Amino acid sequence: MNEKIYHIYQAPDNKQLINLSMCGITYPDKNYRIVRKNSSTACIEYVDSGFGIINADNLSYRVSEGDAYFLQTGQNQYYYSDSNEPWTKYFINVSGSLLNNLVDGYKLKGHIYYKGLDIKQEMCEIINLIKSSSEDNTSEIVCILTQIFNKMYLSLTAESGFDALPDKMREFLDRHADGKFRMEDLCRYIAHSESQTIRIFKQAYGITPYAYFLNKKIDLAKNMLLNTNLSVKQISYELKFADEYYFSNVFKQKEGISPRKFKEVQKNKA
Repeated sequence: MNEKIYHIYQAPDNKQLINLSMCGITYPDKNYRIVRKNSSTACIEYVDSGFGIINADNLSYRVSEGDAYFLQTGQNQYYYSDSNEPWTKYFINVSGSLLNNLVDGYKLKGHIYYKGLDIKQEMCEIINLIKSSSEDNTSEIVCILTQIFNKMYLSLTAESGFDALPDKMREFLDRHADGKFRMEDLCRYIAHSESQTIRIFKQAYGITPYAYFLNKKIDLAKNMLLNTNLSVKQISYELKFADEYYFSNVFKQKEGISPRKFKEVQKNKA
């Protein structure tokens, strides 16, 4: 693997505020692997060519040319090159209180993957600034980082971004209501963290994704009770409940009566 690494000179006061530890360009081979547990460093990276896989907070993304990603502090990070077409990428490693303030201010917490986000110019500007000067260029670099974060923020609030996400999530949950609820699948589907996914959905519909999913599952159960000859045990199996007792308890909490009683009452009304 070939890698060009540039270390950034900073005055102690600036470094305490925001630590710009290193930046550069990597030309990984098929054996390239990076693993960080509870990382103390954030990484902003732009893929110039090839493919790779990134994993953070139990979410996985396949990234390719023109994509950017932002691995944040406190995450378990694991990423590697595609074995057939290893990526070339620009990177900068950064940490500190000012970084945290920028992340909070631009509402980027937990958002990792930015498909088609062109930040190549900004990344090259940072690298060239460091290569061409031995002075402390912290303020100039922070200005460029701010431009990157602004691009990330705008990509999240674009027409196909947050505004469309609640409906997209609801459709996903509707399609999978007869299966098991997996928050990580929903997060991966919209490329957001768990906290963001819950917040966006709850803001739109007033309940969490899991509560909505459970309501849809009970609606399916009611339909099956009224329109099939399946037993309560069979319905619980079809709808992927742990067992019929758990299904009955959930149903009773939602409807006030057991599945068997519900079926009996509805038949008597008919």
